[in-house]
Order: sequence, then structure tokens, then C-alpha cells
Amino acid sequence: MRGLTLALVVTLVGSQHLNYRLDFGESKFYRYNHESIFLSGIPEKGLARAGIRIRSEVEISGIGPKLCLIRIHSIEAAEYNGIWPTSSFSRSLKLTQALTGQLSHPIKFEYSNGHIGNLMAPDSVSNDGLNIYRGILNMLELSMKKMQHSYSLQEAGIGGICNTTYAIQENKKANLVYVTKSKDLNSCEEKVQVVTGSAYTQPCQTCQQRNKNSRATATYNYKIKYARNEAVITQANVEEIHQFAPFNEMTGGNVMVEARQKLTLIDVQKRVAEIPSKEFQKRGPLQYQFDSELLQFPVHLLKIKDVGSQIEESLRDLVETTYEQLPSDAPAKALKLIHLFRAANEENYESIWKQFSNQLAYRNYILDFLPAAASHRSLRFLRHKMERQELTNWEMAQTVLIAFHSSSPTQDVMEEATLIVKKHCPRSSSVLGKVCHLSYASLCHKQCSSSDSCSECLQLLHGFAGEALSKSNIEEILLALKALGNVGHPASMKHIRKFLPGYAAGASDLPLKVHATAVMALKSIGMRDPKMVQAITLEIFLNHKIHPQSRMLAAVVLLETKPGLPILMTLADAVLKDPSMQVASFIYSHLRALGRSTAPDLQMMASACRMAVRALSPKFDRSGYQFSKVFRFSMFKEFLMSGLAAKYLVLNNAGSLIPTMAVSQMRTHFLGRVADPIEVGIAVEGLQEMFVRGYSPDKDWETKYDFRKILKKLSDWKALPTDKPFASGYLKMFGQELFFDRLDKNTIQNILQAWYGPDEKIPSIRRLISSLQSGIGRQWTKALLSSEIRRIVPTCIGFPMETSFYYSSVTKVAGNVQVQVTPSPRSDFRLTELLNSNIRLRSKMSLSMAKHMTFVIGINTNMIQAGLEAHTKVNAHVPVNVVATVQMKERSIKAEIPPCKEETNLITVSSKTFAVTRNIEDLAASKMTPVLLPEAVPDIMKMSFDSDSASGETDNIRDRPSVEDVSSGNSFSFGHSSSWKKPFVQSMCSNASTFGVQVCVEKKSVHAAFIKNVPLYYLIGEHALRMSLKPVYTDVPIEKIQVTIQAGDQAPTKMVRLVTFEDPETQRSSSKEVIKKMKKILDDTDNQAARNSRSSSSIASSISESTESTTSTPSSSDSDNRASQINLKSRRSKAKEKKFYPFGDSSSSSSSSSSSSSSSSSSSSSSSSSSSSSSSSSSSSSSSSSSSSSSSSSSSSSSSSSDSSSSSSSSSSKSKSSSRSSKTNSGGSSSNSKGSSSSSSKSNSKGSRSSSKASGTRQNAKKQSKTTSFPRASAAEGERSIHEQKQKTQSSSSSSRRASSNSRSTSSSSESSGVSHRQWKQDRQAETKRVKSQFNSHSSYYVSNEWETYLPKVYRLRFRSAHTHWHSGHGTSSSSSSSSSEYGSSHSNSSSSDSSSRKSHMSSSSSSSSSSSHRHGEKGAHSSRRSPVSRGASTHHRHESSLTHERNFLGDIIPPGITIVAQAVRSDNRNQGYQATAYVRSDAAKVDVQLVVVQLAETNWKACADAVILPLKAQARMRWGKECRDYRIAALATTGQLARKPAMQLKVQWGNVPSWIKKTSTVFMQYVPGVALMLGFSEAHQRNPSRELIVRAAATSPRTIDTVIKVPGATLYYQGFRVPFTLPLGPSSSSYETRDITAWNFLPEIASQIAQEDQSTCEVREEDFKTFDRMSFTCYFNKSCNVIVAQDCTEHPKFIITTRKVDHQSLSREVHINTSSVNITICPAADSSLLVICNKESVLSGSGVSVYEKDNIKIYKNGTRVIVEAPTHGLKNVNFDGEILKVTVTSWMRGKTCGVCGNNDREKHNELLMPNHKQAHSCSAFVHSWVLLEETCSGGCKLQHSYVKLNRNPTIDGEESTCYSVDPVLKCMKDCTPIEKTSVKVGFHCFPKDTAVSLLEWQRSSDKKSASEDVVESVDADIDCTCTGDCS
Repeated sequence: MRGLTLALVVTLVGSQHLNYRLDFGESKFYRYNHESIFLSGIPEKGLARAGIRIRSEVEISGIGPKLCLIRIHSIEAAEYNGIWPTSSFSRSLKLTQALTGQLSHPIKFEYSNGHIGNLMAPDSVSNDGLNIYRGILNMLELSMKKMQHSYSLQEAGIGGICNTTYAIQENKKANLVYVTKSKDLNSCEEKVQVVTGSAYTQPCQTCQQRNKNSRATATYNYKIKYARNEAVITQANVEEIHQFAPFNEMTGGNVMVEARQKLTLIDVQKRVAEIPSKEFQKRGPLQYQFDSELLQFPVHLLKIKDVGSQIEESLRDLVETTYEQLPSDAPAKALKLIHLFRAANEENYESIWKQFSNQLAYRNYILDFLPAAASHRSLRFLRHKMERQELTNWEMAQTVLIAFHSSSPTQDVMEEATLIVKKHCPRSSSVLGKVCHLSYASLCHKQCSSSDSCSECLQLLHGFAGEALSKSNIEEILLALKALGNVGHPASMKHIRKFLPGYAAGASDLPLKVHATAVMALKSIGMRDPKMVQAITLEIFLNHKIHPQSRMLAAVVLLETKPGLPILMTLADAVLKDPSMQVASFIYSHLRALGRSTAPDLQMMASACRMAVRALSPKFDRSGYQFSKVFRFSMFKEFLMSGLAAKYLVLNNAGSLIPTMAVSQMRTHFLGRVADPIEVGIAVEGLQEMFVRGYSPDKDWETKYDFRKILKKLSDWKALPTDKPFASGYLKMFGQELFFDRLDKNTIQNILQAWYGPDEKIPSIRRLISSLQSGIGRQWTKALLSSEIRRIVPTCIGFPMETSFYYSSVTKVAGNVQVQVTPSPRSDFRLTELLNSNIRLRSKMSLSMAKHMTFVIGINTNMIQAGLEAHTKVNAHVPVNVVATVQMKERSIKAEIPPCKEETNLITVSSKTFAVTRNIEDLAASKMTPVLLPEAVPDIMKMSFDSDSASGETDNIRDRPSVEDVSSGNSFSFGHSSSWKKPFVQSMCSNASTFGVQVCVEKKSVHAAFIKNVPLYYLIGEHALRMSLKPVYTDVPIEKIQVTIQAGDQAPTKMVRLVTFEDPETQRSSSKEVIKKMKKILDDTDNQAARNSRSSSSIASSISESTESTTSTPSSSDSDNRASQINLKSRRSKAKEKKFYPFGDSSSSSSSSSSSSSSSSSSSSSSSSSSSSSSSSSSSSSSSSSSSSSSSSSSSSSSSSSDSSSSSSSSSSKSKSSSRSSKTNSGGSSSNSKGSSSSSSKSNSKGSRSSSKASGTRQNAKKQSKTTSFPRASAAEGERSIHEQKQKTQSSSSSSRRASSNSRSTSSSSESSGVSHRQWKQDRQAETKRVKSQFNSHSSYYVSNEWETYLPKVYRLRFRSAHTHWHSGHGTSSSSSSSSSEYGSSHSNSSSSDSSSRKSHMSSSSSSSSSSSHRHGEKGAHSSRRSPVSRGASTHHRHESSLTHERNFLGDIIPPGITIVAQAVRSDNRNQGYQATAYVRSDAAKVDVQLVVVQLAETNWKACADAVILPLKAQARMRWGKECRDYRIAALATTGQLARKPAMQLKVQWGNVPSWIKKTSTVFMQYVPGVALMLGFSEAHQRNPSRELIVRAAATSPRTIDTVIKVPGATLYYQGFRVPFTLPLGPSSSSYETRDITAWNFLPEIASQIAQEDQSTCEVREEDFKTFDRMSFTCYFNKSCNVIVAQDCTEHPKFIITTRKVDHQSLSREVHINTSSVNITICPAADSSLLVICNKESVLSGSGVSVYEKDNIKIYKNGTRVIVEAPTHGLKNVNFDGEILKVTVTSWMRGKTCGVCGNNDREKHNELLMPNHKQAHSCSAFVHSWVLLEETCSGGCKLQHSYVKLNRNPTIDGEESTCYSVDPVLKCMKDCTPIEKTSVKVGFHCFPKDTAVSLLEWQRSSDKKSASEDVVESVDADIDCTCTGDCS
């Protein structure tokens, strides 16, 4: 029992261990030591940080119940600015004195049981000082619970009421309690913070859940000593950490801000505290109170004494320093002035205004800084100036725009802004009115976002909208709706509904633009109340009666609210049933685009969109360009937690070429927020008609024909709304509309009048011309604070931590312009006369921009600043100094520019991060330390290179730590081990010494990514980029730079240097040393065996390196040597006589860089046959291995060798190894070619044992193809025509090797014009066999057996090029195809023609080719004897020589068409510069263009560009260097077939190119695969040539193409790519064939096809018709009444076409075409011809008269048809043959027609529209509604419109009803009886039977037009009647 009692006592005592109160006892004095530390920086050692430390003694006394007094004294302040952690705090005496002054007065505070109550302090204590007290008292806030050791609660603190977790431990023996509390500063009920500048962005909740850009936490540790019922805090430690991560917080890097506090009890005494006699005022609770930090800019610290004088001084300094040039620190000075303006009052403003407002430069700056001050004082001052009319409308507009968008919506600011809007903003369409109301709405939006008390501004805007609606002022309605859209408050919904169709009674009568604006106004409201906006927009979208454009915009707004899956599936289901193809295409493309989004906030919606797209029909994806679509591109990077999206909306109304509306929008994700930086929308109507027809201001809708007589005969005809041409646009930034405007018809006409009319009618133009003639000098500057984003939160030490971003800029434009016009303008001068005048322009201008972006994180008060600052400066200066003379008649332009005399920086970008400390008392001691110190990075530019050190030893020494690093023991050393921190320094200059200038780009980058490879650390450090112009000093100074452009006949007169070309072959042939070496090689027979083992290519390569000329290898026998020597002499003599062709094939021009390491086999077929007939097998073998007997002269004159890294297209002796060796050295090439020769020799030995005929040679070639490997890369793909090979003179090779080349060739083309069709067919069959054989033998090189697959991939298909042979008559005699294999990297072409064809080719090229055999030499000697076939081939060669190497320089034949001379005028008059001349020659067969650029100095450097366009082929080349031979790029475009589909191919090849092109292309190619995959391309793994690019496009259907792109690194293909127009192909079949498409008519054919698609044709027959929208209907036409076939349905019709039958028995008809100028009737005549009557006069009746034209109307006959063309009236043509009528309207009549032919809007759901715009229920009812009735039956039409009663009484809503038709039905006239009837469906409106009106009353009632249809029934309608008596 006693034990139990003892246990209970112990438990009771233990449970009450926390039963005490945390208080400061009365009459007790507690003395503490206090220390506060703040540090800001990157959390890495070795980088700079900034911060402060404050040490002091704190005395707390209990002066009453729950009341204490706190005093701070012995303050010591220190600053930290240096490398962490090696630097130390430095004491600041002046800062200590300033803090001592602020904290000299004690304060009182309420304290009870660990909770702080109100603070009381004298008025002399500033808020900043009081916040320091709050930081100390914050440590005393404790919420101790008696019975719990661990708990969580919301606790008040200096940062607000935040989530706090407690952990308590007790040491009973020592009477100590240890308390740990942790605060999550991101989870607060009432968080103390200020955020400005981000009101126009939206938070991304999903992004913030995945990544927190800003986190903060605080940990408190307490040591509490307790005794009895009281406790004392003996020690308190606080550590608060703020983390800011601009990117991904895990992988992106972050900035850390640390705040630490320490409070240690020193002594406790019993004494009464001395209370000051000052009056203490309540100053609020423990929460932080903001004060001066809102006024203080964090980027500088100003000590303001006399703000007025400081503004004056700073303003003068800014104006003076920016007068001449714009300094880089101009934005910083502008920020300083904005700071001073914010601190000034109205008296200061008035003083500055009176002093400087009359000086323009000062006035502009003052009007920039006043609105940027963004205070109610500056707004009040501006309002007073507006009242006194001291500001212009333009000044008012720009100041209001900046002031409203920059201001914070405080109560004072809103009052001033409201007064400005009420008194000084006109409610009109003026610029001031628009800017004022839209900006005020944006300010109201900020107020509504920050608080709910925004009723006053909303009331003003709602009243504006109501007044505009009551006045029906469309312009004011649009402005009011856009303003409500800017506010985006749900309270505006009921006011916007008044303008939405379907929600208000009169809303449907408002124009479409009002509906569209009202729908778009819901967009921003959807951000705040998505559910309500979703309900409204979905209802609008589902209403098919609303205009499609409004419905599409409603869908856009609906999707912006991020609806869920149910709504999206509802949307998809509605699309499937939607009758409008425009709407369906738009929604489908929008859902599909959203389904590809990767942004975090759209992932759920993207998944739902993908499901909705699967439910839709894929036919929407095949809609053409004429339908509305949405294009969207999005990108989101997880490691940056940032994204970018661009959206482009195209809204088309009636399928016209020009869309009705286009909207482009950009969206960004950054820092956990979503913003729309820019959105641009453009809406157009009637522009297409205006472009086609034009508008005359004097003849607006003139008409000679009264259409009302016809239209009044229709039942309830309604005209379409007047389509006035206009263009409107709007601009939004960050979701707020800044401005909108429109160009209506009057504005457009005024512009046209200003251009065409005399300027005396427009005084402003006259004044402008006069001013320009006398000279204009202007200077304009603009200072702008574009962005000010701030986030301020308190820290535990009582100082605020600020994270802010500032973007300021100063822009200056200065210039002087003078224009002289000759002859001088007269009084009636027109602007069009400038086209025949001489104009001299003197202009000296400069555009300068200085931009400064600053990011700051740290402490910011009006006393001290400490933290990190990242500064980015951008400076741009573009000077323009030119004197230009333009002679319009002579087509001449001359410009003079002064030379570059001093260095000019065009663009300078610099970025640097600093650790900054400043204090107001000692601004001179401010310190800015680079975060990454420069001395920490070695200067690699000054390092010396030790050539004696071995590379391996150097690496070991470099990686070995130094002695100092090891001995110091530091874990991080920034002074020595800096091999990782090498700065990136690059300087590039493009030297244009000819003009005395060079453009230099210098880049430098030093960043901290060597510490951690994260994105933020790449930004930390120093980065610089500079682009500058530097002078190049020459021996003779340059006076000026002169550019002359002369076109036309005077072009030759401006040439400074005559363009000539030197023949390089003459230079080579004169080299005796080369000839001696060649003879020595030919005479040397001792080492014949060694020579035979070498390939001709290696010897040629070695000789070319030593002699810079191309040589041939020795032959294998003495007889061959002798023959070669003979041929050498003969060819040398022929080379001297041969003509030099400077614009020949690039491969025919040999130079030092073009000598190849491979030999080329001869392309002559006769050479092949003669070699194969050799009887000696050893000779054949040696010949096939290494024999080559061409002479030096011939080889050098026309050798087909290319550069060192490419081979000839016809070479077949080159192996894979030799191809690789050509890229290294000649030695490797020789060794590798031995193996090649041996393998070739072995295979050719087999061939020598076979037949010596050509067929045997081909068989031998097939055997060789199995053993000869393909080269890895080639410079040409072997798809050239046979002439490109046969015009080249090549080193001869063996017959078997030539045959192998022939067998590997994948194409054959008959070059002779005399080859018969039978021979061509045989060649095609043989070609097919060879191709299949080639593929079977080499398919394993890439993919085994891929060729045998049934459907090969598109990128493996062979391209067959089509060639058309043109003769002297320019006719096409034969065409053939050549193809190339895709399974080899090296390709070659050869002929497969018969022997006669080969002989003709041999003879035609015998002048430039030879063989290694003596027999070939004999045949070459008899080349003058030609057969008829060879003459035909020569004829072909002459006409297609543009694609061979024998091309003349056009400058020798024709003068240049244009001459451009850029010349540096020197003082010694020596020519220096460049001259470009262009030559063009064209005929029916080809177009030849050549461009030559030469230096004015006598040098042989030239740049040549030439292009040849043939009907089925086009070639272009670019070459430059010595005589255009050093570098080359060639492109060849051909037409042909790809898998029997019409195709085109573009092939680009290049030889030697400069290194910068190689580097640029290499970098570019890294991005090609990724971009291609994003565009939908697929990638295939293939080996492609390293110097070749191929693009192929094959038309698989008239609307789809397959595309293949082959680049050196990848093969990309896209199958089924849809083109926006129909390709000009033949009929739709399995094999589409081109319909004679050539280079001459390709573009016109496509343009014609597009125009034809955009036109619409209607066809009317006896009992059926086809509408403009291609819908066919079958119904019976009335026999004797006119029916409107088609008419212009606008308010002012331009045409009406009617038709009627002539009699009942025949099918003949008569047609009436009524236009606004003429009346045409076409009717059958007695002789079965057609009679045409125009304005009651017969036309086209006389013999020989075939065309009649009047008033832009053309009438003519084509056989039995009569065709009427009236394009200006909207009629493309009317075609009538007496029975069938075809009407084709112009494209700009889209959606404007009506009648039987329909409304021509490319929609198939609304074809049966009656004149009252209602949908007919049947075809007959539709046709009957367009019947033109007559007043009497004498005209033939005996029908009338009558309403009918339903012959039964249906039950409606449970009641028996009487029903009457809502639309009239055709009935016979009075006294007429029907003889024929038909059934029509009509709608009936029903009344209860007891209360029904009579039929007569219903006919007279006006309610029937708007009556609803209760039932639809079929009734009888009369279509033919007979009348007795007087039926009138």
C-alpha cells in the first residue's frame, strides 16, 4: 500500500513538471548578450558572400503586471564582404553609431506566459528600429503546453502566424528544460510579406507542388531554468534559412540566406528599472511592420537631404551625359532619379516643372520619371497639369499608360486614377480614350487581385458599358468590353452577358465583332471563376445558331480554363455532330495541340485531350488550309522548371484565302508562375475583295440597275451584313490589353489618296516634304522602368530580406535628314511622281540603347544593404551616316559612307555577380566583391607553352596538388588548383581590310560551374560579349566608301574592271619541269613490277603533291609506253588549241587542291571495247590493274579528279581503304591502294579468260562486283547524266574495271537523239536486270535482304531522274530515266546503250579523251568522220551543254544586266574594292544566269555563281578562290520518279570549303535530328556521303508527299506530309504522272491550282443542280417561273442570275444576268443557236464578231457556248450552252452569295438556306423559296406565295391544335387551277384549337416571322397552273 502511494506521488509530481509561467518578474533586471548575423550567398566555399553582424547587450526589466521594458546598448556593428569562409567580419564605426542612434530609446512590451502582446514606443523610435526590437522579442515568444512533450500549432511570430512544431526535454536534476521549436515559414495562416510587380501573372499550383522556388524555415533552441512557479530563458539560439532556387531546387542550384541569433543570460538583479518620461504609443503587435523598405530601391543607397536640389542636379547630369552619346550607366542614373521622384512631394514637382518644362529634353525625362514614381502625389500632379491643359494628348496617353501600370493600387492612388478617368479620358475611339480606359482597368485588376474592395472602379466600368449599350455606340461597346476583360472580375459577368448571343434579347442584333469581344472578355474571368465561365462558353459552343467564329472563340476561352475530362468528351462529341467544318477542324486541331503539351499544369488536361482526340474522326486531320486551325508549340524543361509555349490560332469564316482572324500568343512558365508575355490578334474582313477589285472613292456602290425590283419579289429576303473592308488588331502584354485599333474603309482610302492624289489636298504631306527638303534634326530619348518585381519578407533578426528584379532602359534616337528631289515638287505634286524623280538623301542618325537588369537578394533598408546582386548590362549603338543618290529613271543607286576611323562598339553585353554591402553613413566604404574572384581564375592567355615537356608528364604535374595546397590543409583552395576554372575567352575578327574596317566579336565567360554542374552556377561569375567595328590602318588613307548599283542598259558603264579568266592549263602545259618528270617516268622500265603493284591513283596523288599538277601512271608494256608517248605529244598540241571554259564543270577545273588521290576510269565506250578485245591475258591483267597512258597535258587539261577528300563519280578502282587514306596522307593512300589493285587484278584475270566481247566484259564486271568493296564516302552520288561523265577526260583504266563501273551503275540513259524506241526499251529491260543484280550483290553492305522486301522504306527507294532532250526545234524527242542505288556511298553512271550509241558518244568526245591502247588512239584520230547518230548526239550536246563543263562565260557574249561596285576611295585614286556583275541569258530551252565578283585590284581572286534552268533540271554552283577554283558548292535539282511517283530531288555537294563553314555546319547538324523529330520526321540509320545533302519529295497523292532528307549524319523521312493545296498532277490513280510540269510552268501551275481551288462553280441542269460547295440535289424546277440561280447577297448586290424554261416540251432555258452596269439575256434562237442581248441590244450576231466588251464585262462564244466574264462584279464566268448553266464566282465572293447555288462558304450543313436565312426542310421547298413571282399571270409565272393550314389537328402538349405554315408555299393565282403538283416539307406553328386564329389573320400577322416550328409536315405545292379569264 505504501509502495502504491509512493508511486502515485511520484507520478503526480512528474506530471506537473511544466506547471510554471514564462515571465519576467517585477522589479527584476535581466541582462543578456545578443548577437545577430545575416549572410547572403551561394552555399559553396570559395565564393563571396555579404552580410552584417550586430552585437549588443539587452536589458529586460519587469515594470508591472504583464509589462516589461527592453533596452539595447553597447552596440557593435560589423560587415562581411569576402570569400567564405576565409574572410572575416570588419567593424563599421559609422554603422554602429547609426544603429545606436536608432536604438537609443527603450520600448515597452506586454509579456505573459511566454507570449508577446503589444509594443509601445515613443514616436522618436523609427519603424526600422522597432523592427530590430521585434527581432529580439521574437525569441521570447514561446507556447509551452503543460502535459505534452511534442506538439504542433499555429504560433505568432515576427513573420506572421505560421505552423510550429515543439519538442521538449527536461533535466529534472538541474531544473532545466530544453525546448526546440521549428517553424515552416512557407506554411502560414497570416504571412507577413509584400509582393509587387507580379499581379499580371498567375500561380502555377502544379509547378509549386513539384518544385518550391522559395523555401524558408527557422529553428529555435531554448535553455530554460525554472524554479518553483517561474522560469527564465537562459539561452536562446535561432537559425533561419531562406532558400531561393530560380530553377529546379534539386538539380538547378540555389541561393542561401542565413539569419542567426543568439541570446545568452548574463545576470539577473533585483532592482527597479528607470522608465523614460517620454510618452509611449502603441505600435502594434510582434508582427513585422513595413516602412522605408518599400521606398528604398535595393540597387543603390541614397542619402536624401534636399530632394529638390538633388533632382535638379541629377536631371542636369543625365541630360548632359546623354546629349552626345548614351553612356552605359544611363539606366542607373534613371533609377536614381525615379527614386528621388518617389521621395519628392508636389512642391518639388512644381518647382522642377516650372524650371525645365520649356526645354524639350528635360520635359521628356520629367514625363518619363513622374509616372514611373507610381505614387498618388505624382498622379495628382499629372491630373493638375491635365486640368490646366499643359500636356498634349500624346503626352497624356503615355503618362497615363505608364503611371497606371506601374502604380500599386492603394486607396490614394485609386482615388486619383478615378478622377483622371472621369474628367480627362474621353469615351471615344481616340488613342487617349482607349489607353486611359484599358490602363485604368488594369489598375482595377491589380486592386481586385490584392483585395476584395474594388467595387468603386468596377462600378465606373460597369456604368460605362451600360451607357454604351443604351446608346448603341459600337466603338464604346468594344472599349467597355475590353476594359472589363482587363479587370477579369466575376462581378462583371452579368454585364458581359448582355452582349453575348443567346443571353440577352437584343444581343443577337449586335455585330459579330461585339460578340467576339464579349466572348474574349471572359478569358481573364475564367482564371478566377472557371466553373461559371465553363458553363457559359460551353453553352455558346453548343448553340449552332451562333456564328461559327463566336463559337470557336468560346471554345478557346473554355479550354483556357483547363476543363476536366467530362467537358472535353462533351466537346468531342459535339464536334462529331457539328455541322460546321470550320468549327470541327478548329476544335480537333486545338485538342490535338493541347494533347502534346508537357507543362506540369496542363498534364492532366493533355491526357484528357488525347482521349478526346481518339474519339474524333481522323478526317479532321486532313482538312485543308481553308479551314480554321490551331498550331501550338510547347517546351518544358524539368531541370530548369521553366517552359515556353507558342500558340497560333487561325479562324476562317467562309474558307477564303485570307483568314478572318489570326491570334498569336506566347506563354512562359518560370519561378512557379505562368505569364503570357505577348499576344497579338489581327482580324480582317473584305481585304481580299479590296485587293482584287480595289475601291474608288468616287464610285462607291454605284449601280445602273435597280435590284430592288427583283428582290422585292422574294419572300422575306434579308441581306447579309454589310461587309466593309477593315483590318483591326490588338496588343496584349501579360494578359492585359494595352491598345487596339482598326483600319476601316475610309482610312484605307485616305492612304490611297495620299499616295495617288496631289499633296495639296493633304497639308501634312506637303509640310513633311518641305521639312525634308530644308532638313530635319531631331533627338528623342525615353527612359523606362519596364519591370519592378519585389518580394520582401522579415527575418528573425528584424531586418527585411528582399528578392527583387529590376529592368530599366534608356533609348535614344538622334539624327539629321535632308532630302533633295529633282525636279523640285510642284504645287500639285503627287507621291507617285517620286518614281520618276532623282532623290538625294543625306542622313546622319544613331540608335542607342542602354539596358540594365539587376537581380538582388539580401537585406534592403534605408540604412544598410547587404546581399547578392547580379547585374546584366546591354548597350547597343548603331550609327548611320550615308549620302545616297537614287535615280529612278536610270535605275541607279549610289551611296557614300565615311570610313571607319575609330573603334565603335555596336553591341556590348556584360553580366557579373557581386556580393554587396552598403551603409548610409559611409557610402564611400561601399564594397562590391565579385562572387567569383578574378584572381581565383588563372589567366590562360598569359600561360607559356613548354615544348620540351612530355605530354604525359605535363598531365601528371598539372593534376598533382601543389605543396601549398597540401600543407594548408584547406578542403577548398581557390588560388592554385584552378585547372577546372579556366575562363572561356574567344575573340574573332572578320577583317575587311579592303574597306578599312573589321568586325570583331569578343566573348569571355568565367562561371562557377566547376564547383557544381548546375544551371545557376553557370550564371554566377562574369560573362561578356562585345561586337565592335575596328579600323584597319592602310598605307594610303581611305577617304570614303562608295557603293554603286546600276541596272539595265547602263550597267556596263559602271564597270571598273573588265572580267577575264586565265586558262590554268596553259600555265601547267608550259611547265618544262613537269614534262621532264613525266618523260622520266614513262621511260623508266626497270621497276615495272613495282609500279604495277601500285594503283594509278596513289602515284597521281604523290606527283600532284610535288608538282601541283595531275599526272598519269605508266603503262605495263613497251608498246603501250611508246603509244603513250605519242599520245602525250599529240595531246599537248591539242591542249594548246582547246578552248578554256571558265564556267565548266567544277570537276574539270584542276588546281592544287583538286588533284585527287584516285584515278578515274574512262567513260568512252570505244575505249572499253578496244581494251576488251586485247588477246594477251597478261596485258589485260596489267591494264586492268595499273595501266594508264594518258598524257600530262591532256590529263591536266580536262581531268575529272576532285579534291583530296572526294573522288570522281565514275571511278570504280577506289576501295574503302583508299577512300579513308585520302583523308590522311599519301603514304597511307599508296599502301592501301596496293590491296585494291591486287584484288582488282585478280578479278580481272578471271575476266580475261572469258570472251573479249562487251557482254563478256559485263559478265566479268558482275564477278568483280562481289569482291570489290564500296568506298565509304563519295563526293557525288552517281545520279548525274551520262554527259557529265563523258565530257570529262579521265585517266584510262582497264576494260574490266570500266565494265565493273558499268555494272555498278544504277541508271542508264540514252544520250543519242537517233536511238530508236525499241533500243530504248531493250536498254530499260537490261537496266532493270542490272539494278536487281547490283542490289542482290551489295545489299549486305547496309541491311541484308532489305531490297527483297515487298514494301521498302521510303528512304530506300530509288530516285529516277527524268531528262528531256531538246533539239534545235526545242522539241522533246526522247526521254529516259536514270536512277542511283541507295545502298552504296559511292555511285557511278555509265552507258548501257548499244555499240552504235557508244560509237557516237566516243566520236563526240574524242577531242578530249584518249585510251591506253594504240587502237583507241587510231579511233581518236578519225573522230572527224561522224555518223548521223553522232551528229544527233552533238546537237543534243550543244543544247544541253549548260550542264556539262564546256560552258562559255556570258560576259564574252552579252553585257551585264546589273553591276554593283563597292569601292574604297583612296587618296591616291588606286582602285580598291569589289565588283559584282550579273549576266542572264534565256531562251525557250534554258535560262542561264552567271554572277561574277572580282576585286578591283588586279588579282586572280574571284567568286563565281552560276545557275542553269532546264525544263526538267536546274543546277546552281558557288565557287570562289583563285580563278574560282579553291572552294566549291554545287546544287542540282531534278524531276523524276520515286517508286513510280512523280518526285523532285535536290542534291547539294561540296568540295573544299572554308573551316568556318565546316564548324558552323557541324554545330548546326547537332540540332537537325532533334528539330526534325519534333516536326514529325523519323530517323533511319544509314551511311551517307560526308559531303552531300539530298532532299527528295515524292507526290503520293494530289495532297500528300513523302519527304526524304539525307545529310552526312542522318537520314530523315516523313511519309504522308499534307500540303495545303492540290499538286498539279494527273488523274487520281495508283501512279500519278506529271502533266508536263517543267521549270517554266511549275510555280504558275501551283498558283493556278490554288486559284482554281479557291474558286467555286455551280451547275444547274433540268432536274438537278450542284451548289458552290459541291453538294448535289435533285428536285423539279418550276416550268414557267424565273428562279434565282445565284446572286450577291450583300446589302448592295453586284449581280443576280436567274433562269427559266423556254417551253414545257424542250430542255432549253433562257438566262438573265443582271449586274450593276449591264443587263444580259441569253436565250435560244430559231436556228438552235444562242441569242445574246446586252442592254436590249443584240450582240455577237454579226459575222466575224466573236467578242463583246463593255464596262469591264466580256461576252464571247466558244463553240455552242456563250461565256460571260465580269470579275469586277464577282463573276469569274457564266457558261451557258442552252441547257446546262455553270456559274463560277471569284474568290472574294466566298460566303456572300445566295440562291439555288448556295452561300459558297464551304460548309455543307447550310446549303438549303431560304431568302429569310432559314433552313429549308426539303430540296423542293428550298427551290420554291427562290422563285421570282410576278404580279399577273400574263408574264408566264402563274404562282404566288400562300400560307397554308395543316389538314389535320395534331396533339401538342396534350391539346388538340390548329397549325399554320411559318413559311409560304407556292400556290396558283386566283382564277388558276393547278395542273401539276409536288410535295414539299414545311414547318407549322400550332395554336390550341379553341383559341386558334384564322388563316387570314395568320397571313396578316407579323408574328409568323419569329414563330417557332411545332411540327414539320409534307404538303402539296403547285408547280404549274392553267388560268381562265382575267387572272390579274
